[in-house]
Amino acid sequence: MKNLLFALMAMCLFVATSCEVVEETPTVQTTFELTSAEKVRVETAGGDFEITYSLENPVEGTTIKATVVNTAMITAVDTAVEGVVTFSVSENTTGATREGAVIVNYGSLSFTVVVEQEYSTAVQPIEKIEIVANQLVGNYYGDNLEGGLGHYWIILTKDGFVDGSTVVGGEYFRLDLLAPMFEEGADLKVPDGDYTFDLTMHFKPYTIIDVGNTDYSWVDENMEGWAFPLEDASLSVNGNHIELKALVDSKEYHVVFDGEYTLTRSVITEYVSSLTKDVVIDVSNCVASVSSYGDYWGCGCNNWGIEFTCVDGFKYGTYVVIDFLSSSTTDFTGRYEASGFSADDATKPDFRAGVFIPGFRVSSDSDLLLGSLYMEYRDGLCVSQAPLYEGTVTIEANGDGTHTIKIDALDDAPKQNKITLNWTGRLN
Repeated sequence: MKNLLFALMAMCLFVATSCEVVEETPTVQTTFELTSAEKVRVETAGGDFEITYSLENPVEGTTIKATVVNTAMITAVDTAVEGVVTFSVSENTTGATREGAVIVNYGSLSFTVVVEQEYSTAVQPIEKIEIVANQLVGNYYGDNLEGGLGHYWIILTKDGFVDGSTVVGGEYFRLDLLAPMFEEGADLKVPDGDYTFDLTMHFKPYTIIDVGNTDYSWVDENMEGWAFPLEDASLSVNGNHIELKALVDSKEYHVVFDGEYTLTRSVITEYVSSLTKDVVIDVSNCVASVSSYGDYWGCGCNNWGIEFTCVDGFKYGTYVVIDFLSSSTTDFTGRYEASGFSADDATKPDFRAGVFIPGFRVSSDSDLLLGSLYMEYRDGLCVSQAPLYEGTVTIEANGDGTHTIKIDALDDAPKQNKITLNWTGRLN
């Protein structure tokens, strides 16, 4: 009786327990697999191609997406047809094998198909283009790339610059050159010689190298610049006559420049002046103005400034600043000597009444100047600059509303150059 009761209790327990069991719905797994080749080989001419795939148990709301790697090669992709991804490959005119890819995603599932395209060994016709450049600008960086070897960077163009910027549709040839060092006292020019293109970067004299600034560049209608590397190049320099031959994208450019030019010294030296000879300042195309700045330098003196600015704008022609100190807030006439620099700080002018403040660097690693200075601009670019470093400035009132200003100064170059001005006119 006891055993029967136990059996009945066990059965009831089983029945009660089985009533609480909830059956799980079997998980349906989505599969997304590539059914065509993992690599597609394409002939030089390009064309239209297909990738096929299988998709089982799709998830509602999830779609097929395709992403292209190397859009210059793979120009179109379409996933509209179920089970198929189509794509187009452009003709290969680069002269080298091209590789791209199509990445196909379905949610978190994906596969990648590599696309490899052959190139034609046929010789592409070379288009020859003649250009007469009307401007050459550039910098000299000293021996920053190779000890004892000068680094010159130039730009040749027929389209010029506006306020130092490139222009819409402009074409520019940029070249990094290695040549003998610039000799002090000479005009800062690219040394005469025949330069060859050096892709090996051995840093030898009379070579064209590419340290990131050697290319053919042009500017589109949106003022966006496009740069193309040179495949080969040679340069001939004979005084102011310069000829460049450059191969770029199956085009051979022959660029000729004949004319005056000046490079900008971009070497941080102990001196600022880029002059190589004496200068008589020509302000015939300038307007003159005088301003009072109060105790600008915090030295207990009134700070005056006289500026000569080209009528064509600040970045054209001549620009002169005379920065001087007076004990008067109403009368700026007188004879002013260069202040020199403080005995306590060789970078700080010796501020006091009756002096003009020499031109000096804003900081030790910059060629930007404060104080009294002379600059010449051409086409928006500074081609020479010098501080009025030593000497005198005389300002006289003529009694008829005009003033006469005389500058008899020296720059800060090791072999100092004279900077002079003798001007009479009205100050605004």
